[in-house]
Amino acid sequence: MQKIAERIAGLRAEMKKAGMQAYIIPSADPHLSEYTPAHWQARKYFSGFTGSAGTLVVTERKSGLWTDGRYFIQAEHQLEGSGIDLYRMGVKGVPSYPEFLAEELGERDTVGFDGKLFSVNDVRAMEHAFEDKKLKLKTADLTERLWEDRPPVPKTQAFLHDVKYAGFTCAEKLDQVRKELKKHKADAQVFGRLDCVAWLMNIRANDVEDSPFAVAYAAVLPGAAYLFIDRSRVPADVMKSLTENGVSVRDYEDAGKIGSLLGKGGTILLDPEGTSYELYRLLKNTPGAVIAEGPDIVTELKSVKNATEIDNIKKIHVQDGCAMVKGYAALKEMLDKGEPVTECTVCDVLAKARAQQPGNHGVSFATIAAYRDNAAMMHYSPKPDSCRKLEKSGFLLVDSGGQYDGGTTDITRTYALGPVSREERECYTWVLKAHIALATAVFLEGNTGGNIDILCREPLWKHGLDYRCGTGHGVGMFGGVHEGPQNLRRTDRNIFRKGMTITNEPGVYVDGKFGIRTENLMLVDDAFENEYGKFLKFDVVTRFPIDTAPILTEMLSEGEITWLNGYHDKVRKALAPLLSGRDLDWLEQHTRPLARGNQP
Repeated sequence: MQKIAERIAGLRAEMKKAGMQAYIIPSADPHLSEYTPAHWQARKYFSGFTGSAGTLVVTERKSGLWTDGRYFIQAEHQLEGSGIDLYRMGVKGVPSYPEFLAEELGERDTVGFDGKLFSVNDVRAMEHAFEDKKLKLKTADLTERLWEDRPPVPKTQAFLHDVKYAGFTCAEKLDQVRKELKKHKADAQVFGRLDCVAWLMNIRANDVEDSPFAVAYAAVLPGAAYLFIDRSRVPADVMKSLTENGVSVRDYEDAGKIGSLLGKGGTILLDPEGTSYELYRLLKNTPGAVIAEGPDIVTELKSVKNATEIDNIKKIHVQDGCAMVKGYAALKEMLDKGEPVTECTVCDVLAKARAQQPGNHGVSFATIAAYRDNAAMMHYSPKPDSCRKLEKSGFLLVDSGGQYDGGTTDITRTYALGPVSREERECYTWVLKAHIALATAVFLEGNTGGNIDILCREPLWKHGLDYRCGTGHGVGMFGGVHEGPQNLRRTDRNIFRKGMTITNEPGVYVDGKFGIRTENLMLVDDAFENEYGKFLKFDVVTRFPIDTAPILTEMLSEGEITWLNGYHDKVRKALAPLLSGRDLDWLEQHTRPLARGNQP
């Protein structure tokens, strides 16, 4: 932790030179990505905390790290001895970092931040929180001079995402955007989110670990479209396709000049949640440009999957299910033979199994393979020098996924490797009940994620349990494993629509003992329509068995048992024709119909 202390001290020295009494380092890049290229992982460098979500705040006397419930346990361990205090977001009595700064700093003090790494809404929230103290905001990158051996900006080779997977050509997607712009009485929109650029342009790259994105911006105008990217990484076939689809390729640094391309009187639609403060300032100061705030059109469009995308998503979940069966069957055989198996072994075996599937592009995020109490850390990721050896007892939680031409997968299973306690079995069964409650939900069109979230939590709330995270998130189409705007969480206000994807992943996490989570991907689909309106339901697309061994069947209703058996029947019918030998035997064993009285 000495290095962290030295880095914080260096940052304070730079703050003093810049006339700042506080400095904020978020988990973001200029594109406001959740998972950032190493070049922009400053928060990790200065704090030592490796989770994907967190904000580091440094004042003249104090330093703190704000993160959410997924990372409380992990952050506590990683910050130990660093001098950085942990602030648990969402816990009663814990201030937000703007509230902390408003309390900690003196009147008219200056708060520094890199404007490229904060959204417009982020900055406005700070301005509001700082009003009473008249705190000043100053944008500057103080990390550049201090960051030794900083990784370069990535520029992997771009490649095309074939229309047979995407469903629409780039030109067709541009037309869709222009139609939406007219509805908003706007001329143009600039897209900074990497997943939006990838979807709109039908291009992919490998700039972000486990996410197939290129560091780039895009812009759509009435009669033109632009991709702002390092041209050296765009091969001839990609350049030809973009040109044929009406896209002009410009240098990455030119994204801030888009306003000048509009001419006088042009109106730019801007999403304050998805646009960096620095880009906003550049656009706002462009002569002739008018800023109109509204939604990110591409985010809205790509959230509803087209027929081709849905067909491919269903197909790749069968592929992924086969890979998972092969991986789990191999792991069971290794354990049965007494071979050493660790959490890292699980990650390697599943990655290898997925890599053998056609059209695979690696994993979709760092695999969470957590044995026993490690699973209490929701986003625990094993490391070779510290991963735990598996035994034939206790729970193993595995959250994993793959990237394929045909889509992105995300699945969690908790398997009993042998005997588990009564408490573990009860919690496992409650989680399953919560999972089934959401999977079988029917709801009126117009409901939001916040409305629906309660349906999943209620079976756990009955027993005084909850989980400090959302219930589910959207998943991209050969894109990000976390995709909005739809989410299942109590605060979500986005309306669920037919064609959206959403995960179903309730859990129970007991610090020092165990963690349990069961996750499937679902599609929003039509249920029926009557005099009360249109009703929607969920169609489960994940195809992999849920472990029945730990279930206390007396806690399940007949309807819940019927659902589970029906799900396993679908899994068996989808995967069995593609498997043989050991793998088929494993599948058959784990999809047997469940009956009451399975207690040992």
